[in-house]
Amino acid sequence: MKKILLLSANPTNTSRLRLDREVWEIQSRLERAKLREEFEVISKWAVRTDDLRTALLDYEPQIVHFCGHGSGSEGLALENDSGQMQLVSAESLAQLFQLCQHSIECVVLNACYSKVQAEAIHQHINYVIGMNKAIGDMAAIDFAKGFYDGLGAGRTIEDAFGFGCNAISLEGIPESSTPVINTRSSRKGTAIPLNSQRSKRIFISYKRNAQPDELVAMEVFQAISQQHQVFIDKKILVGTPWAECIEEEIRQADFLIVLLSEHSVHSEMVSAEIKMAQELAQVQAGKPKILPVRLAYREPFQYPLSAYLNQINWAFWQDELDTPRLIAELTQAIAGGNLSIGEQQAKADLLQVKEPVTIPRPFAAAQPVSLEMPEGTMDAESRFYVERAEDAIASQTILQRGVTIAIKGSRQVGKSSLLIRTIDQAVKAGKQVAYLDFQLFDKAALHDSELFLRQFCILLADMLDMDDRVDEYWNKPLGNTQRCTRYMSRYILKELGEPLVLAMDEVDKVFDTDFRSDFFGMLRSWHNRRGTKPIWKQLDLVLVTSTEPYQLIDDLNQSPFNVGQVIELADFTQQQVKDLNQRHGLPFNASQERQLMMLLGGHPYLVRRALYLVASQRISAGELLANATAEHGCFGDHLRHYLSLLHGKTELIQGLLQVIGENKCDDKLIFWRLRGAGLVREQGREILPRCQLYADYFWENLRI
Repeated sequence: MKKILLLSANPTNTSRLRLDREVWEIQSRLERAKLREEFEVISKWAVRTDDLRTALLDYEPQIVHFCGHGSGSEGLALENDSGQMQLVSAESLAQLFQLCQHSIECVVLNACYSKVQAEAIHQHINYVIGMNKAIGDMAAIDFAKGFYDGLGAGRTIEDAFGFGCNAISLEGIPESSTPVINTRSSRKGTAIPLNSQRSKRIFISYKRNAQPDELVAMEVFQAISQQHQVFIDKKILVGTPWAECIEEEIRQADFLIVLLSEHSVHSEMVSAEIKMAQELAQVQAGKPKILPVRLAYREPFQYPLSAYLNQINWAFWQDELDTPRLIAELTQAIAGGNLSIGEQQAKADLLQVKEPVTIPRPFAAAQPVSLEMPEGTMDAESRFYVERAEDAIASQTILQRGVTIAIKGSRQVGKSSLLIRTIDQAVKAGKQVAYLDFQLFDKAALHDSELFLRQFCILLADMLDMDDRVDEYWNKPLGNTQRCTRYMSRYILKELGEPLVLAMDEVDKVFDTDFRSDFFGMLRSWHNRRGTKPIWKQLDLVLVTSTEPYQLIDDLNQSPFNVGQVIELADFTQQQVKDLNQRHGLPFNASQERQLMMLLGGHPYLVRRALYLVASQRISAGELLANATAEHGCFGDHLRHYLSLLHGKTELIQGLLQVIGENKCDDKLIFWRLRGAGLVREQGREILPRCQLYADYFWENLRI
C-alpha cells in the first residue's frame, strides 16, 4: 500500500488559497480510483517545520504532496507557532529528504516558484515535481486532479505528471507548462503496483439473535474468512472490553459489511456501527468502505440510515438460494468492484413502500420531513403522538414573524419530533424551511471554522434549491462569520424574498469545537439584527440541543439559547403513559402499567417501544418486564448502544456510578453531560438515574 502524505500551509500573513478544495479533490479521486485499495491518504494542515519532520518519521510515506506558497530561492512557506510564514530553504529541505529517502518515491511541490526546492530535493528522491513560476489556484487544483487520476489508474509517475499538465490545458488555463518534473533513470517508468489479492480486514455488522440475519452472517463469515481476516461478534461479551473491541475492529477494517433486515434497520447498535464507519472513512482515506446488504428488506431506509446508505451501492438477498450469489458479489466488491444495485432506477425498482400499519413502530430518531421519508414521521394527527403543553407554545410561536426558538431536553425525549411538527406548522403558514442536521457535518469541518461555515452555507443553499455562490462571498477580506452573515442577508434572504425558517437539529456537535463561541455568537447577532434591519425579520431560528449550553458559552450575551422562546422537554408523566397505553389497546394492565412507569420513568422512546412490542404481540408484558436488563431482552440493543457511547469516557462512567450509588454528582459539568446524554435527571437537590432500567443495567455492567 502506498502512503500519500498531504501537507498544507497557508500562513495568516499570506494570500488565501483553496487548499481545502485541493485536498478534497485528491482524496475523492483516490477514493473512487481503480486502485483505491492501494492508497492510504494522510492529511496534515497548518504545517510547521516540526510537523514536517515528525510526519515524515511517523508515517514513512511513499509520496509527499505539499500545497501552499513558495518564494523561489527564499524557500517554501510553512507556518510558525503563531501561524505566520516561516520560510524553509531548499538546502534544509534537501537534507531532510536525504534522511528519509529510503521510503519516499515522489515529492510534489504544488506551490509557486518551487522549482528551486524541487531540484535540491531531487538529489536524493527519484521523482520530484515543482513549479517554474507562479501558478494560479485553479491550475494547481487541476494539476492535482489529473496527477492523482493517473496514479489511481495504475499509470507511471511520469504518465501521471502528463495527465496533471493536460488537466490544466483541458480547462483552458494557460499554465500547463508551469509544472516541471525531475526524474532519475534508475526508477524510470515506475507504476503503482496492483495488489488486489492482499488479505483485507472485514467487519460484519448484523442484528444478533434474529433470523435470517444471524444465519446469513455466519455463512458470509465462513466463506470470506478463507481469504480475509473477518470479525464477527458471535461470542462478544457485554461491558467496556466489548465496546473497546467493536471500536478497534471497525477502525482497522477495510470493509464493513452490514446486513439490513426488518430487524436490524431498527437496531441502535447497527446504526451506531454504520455511523462510526462513515466517520472513520472521512479521516482514513475511505476506510472502512461500507457494503450494505438488504436481507429481503425492500422498504426505504429511515433516517439516519438513509443519510449514510442512500448514495452508495447495495446488494440484495431474498432467500437462502441467493447466498452463493451474495458471497460472490461481496468477494468481488472486496477485490475492488462495486455492489450490483447502484443506479437510482434500480434502487427505486427494488423498493416497496408499505401501507401504514395500525400501530406504527417507534423510531430512535425522528424522521425529518425534508428528507421525504415515506413513513416513520409520526403524522401531526396521529393518535399515538402525545401532545404536551410545549407543542402548543412552539406552534403558536412559529406563526409569528422573526422568532427564535430553542428546544432543549435529554436524548430521545422528543426534541426532534417537536422540531418536525414545528416545521410542519411553518410550511402550512407559507414559510420556506431549511433543515440542517449537524450530525451530518464531517469531522474535518468540525475542526476547521472556515470549512464548517462554507459547508453550512453550501448546505443552506442546497436545501433551498438555490445556486451555490459561496466562493463569490468568500473572496471578501472579512472574518468567516462576517462572510457567512453577508451570504445569509445579501444572498439567501434577499433572493428568497419570503419568510425562512432555519431549523438546526443536534447543534450539540458544535459545542465541542474551538469555534463554538464564534458560531453561536453569529446566530445571536442574527437574532439581534431583527431590531435594526428589516430583512432579518424574514428569518426564524429554531435550534435543538441536548447539552446545557450555558456551561459552554462563556458570554451569555453571545448565546442564542437564552433569547426568544426557550422550550424544555421532560419525560412522560404517569398520566401520559396511561393515556398512551390506552391508545395502544391496553396491552399492559393497571399493575403492569405501574411497573412499566417504575422501570422506564416515562422515557418517551422506551415507553413507546415497550407498548409497540407488546401490542403487536411480539412479546408479553410479563416477559418484557422480567427480562428488561437482559442482554438479549427488548432493550438490550439500546443499552449496548449506550455502553459503546460511554466507552473510553472514564469521567462519565465514574460520574454515572456516583449518581446510581449516591444520588449525587460532584462535578457539575459531568452532570450536564450525563443529563444531555439522557442518562440522569435532577429532582430537587438530588441527581438520579433517568430510570430504574438504567440504574440496574449500568450498575451491573460498568463496575468492571
